[in-house]
Amino acid sequence: MFKNIKPLSSSKGFTLIELLLSMVFGLIVLSGVIYVYLAVIVSSSETLKSTKLNTQLMTMMSIMVNDVRRAGFWGNPDALPSADNPFNVDNDTLLTIFSNATASVDENTNTDGYCLLFSYDKNGDGSVDAAGDVEYFGFRFSRSDGTVEMAVNSAQVPAITCSGGTWFPLSDPDLIEITSLTFNPAESACVNSSEPDGFDSASDADSTVDDVGEKDCYTVAPTAGHITVETREILITLTGRLKSDSEVTAKIKQTVRVRNDVVRVRA
Repeated sequence: MFKNIKPLSSSKGFTLIELLLSMVFGLIVLSGVIYVYLAVIVSSSETLKSTKLNTQLMTMMSIMVNDVRRAGFWGNPDALPSADNPFNVDNDTLLTIFSNATASVDENTNTDGYCLLFSYDKNGDGSVDAAGDVEYFGFRFSRSDGTVEMAVNSAQVPAITCSGGTWFPLSDPDLIEITSLTFNPAESACVNSSEPDGFDSASDADSTVDDVGEKDCYTVAPTAGHITVETREILITLTGRLKSDSEVTAKIKQTVRVRNDVVRVRA
């Protein structure tokens, strides 16, 4: 009845070597799992940091682009000529880029500026308001605290200086540090609608009479009475890094086409 039961002395278990090998293999597998887990955690952390920085930069870029795009807007209730637009007046309301507090950047040069001033008809009443609904605006890079600043109540800041007026930070200095903000007008263009007119312009380096190149009023200075139309395209470049981790950096660029062209009757 009990003939198939083996005595305890004949049962076999793991030897010490087998047990040690099993433990070693188990530790190797466990180490691999822990390594993969830590790698995923680190990768997720870096992704979250990068996403946070990019979100902040893109939000600021969106604000600047949408506002700059409005530069020169005029409600124009009296349907006056475009050349009479009070929001495109040189040294006052015209969109202007500055390389320092007072030096402006030429529209047709590949030169970066750190500050941009402009105006538009915010309330659509057709006139430039300097009190109440102030209609002078601007953005600039503050190197002292690494922020992007936005002009507020800037009736004191016509397009002749970037040092006056009231500014407040658009970026959070406790969260991110802005390392660079530039505005570049190199893609802007100016067309002289009065050219070619059958005469060789005095400022034209090409001696060819009635040169087609005279239509570019950046290259050839227009003469009195000529009508020019200037389109503005501004390349905005924004660079920043996280304040908590300076190794997390990002750089974004966007070109904004100002919707309102500058029409001038040259004096």
